[in-house]
Amino acid sequence: MTGKRIAGLVWSLAQDTLVETARGLVRFWPLSLGFAACVILMVLFVDRPLALWLWALPSADKAFFTAINEVGRSGWMFGVAAVWLVAALLLRRDDWAIRAAFVIGAIAMGGWVVNVLKLVFARARPRLLVGDEATGDYGFRGFAIDPDWNSFPSGHSQASASLAAALACIWPRFGLVFLGLALLPAVARAVNLNHFASDVATGYLAGCVVTFALARACAARSVGPITTGERR
Repeated sequence: MTGKRIAGLVWSLAQDTLVETARGLVRFWPLSLGFAACVILMVLFVDRPLALWLWALPSADKAFFTAINEVGRSGWMFGVAAVWLVAALLLRRDDWAIRAAFVIGAIAMGGWVVNVLKLVFARARPRLLVGDEATGDYGFRGFAIDPDWNSFPSGHSQASASLAAALACIWPRFGLVFLGLALLPAVARAVNLNHFASDVATGYLAGCVVTFALARACAARSVGPITTGERR
């Protein structure tokens, strides 16, 4: 396959993924509305008191979550997947190359969606509510490019969930294990007050939804890990 055809396929899959994401939200509209309602309730009644309570906790009580706080950074995920992809290509293992590319695509697509939402909602970070830099701000500004106002949703939570969901598509028998482990670094973002609880929940769900939408888009074009037909 030529570079031009690969670029065309990637662009088509990106478009198809967005369409599949929208279709999934509409298809399961009761769940979508229910989750949206939960997020609104969390913003109104849970996020602020929970953040204040977490701020008051001794550091020793948060040591475990502090240790894994940066596990959700996407940089190392892209790095490992890229090495996986290059090794598969050198070894002429097309099946593994497709899986590695799928992982990269899942994290990237989820990240793109979350970054758009960050810009649209522009929510104040917890550090503006508590801590040395606190200004007392709590809420949404809308369409602001400012690191202090990009809390919703959590990008680290999305990356962790995207990786877990991608691995779940590749090795479905371990799907619940992957998704369960991904919750730990996601929760750490709230415990360490990098994000509010609703930011974490939304980021995690976005990572899963977009990844599964990408899997469906790949399957429709007979590419991707879920069309290999292998017993796993």
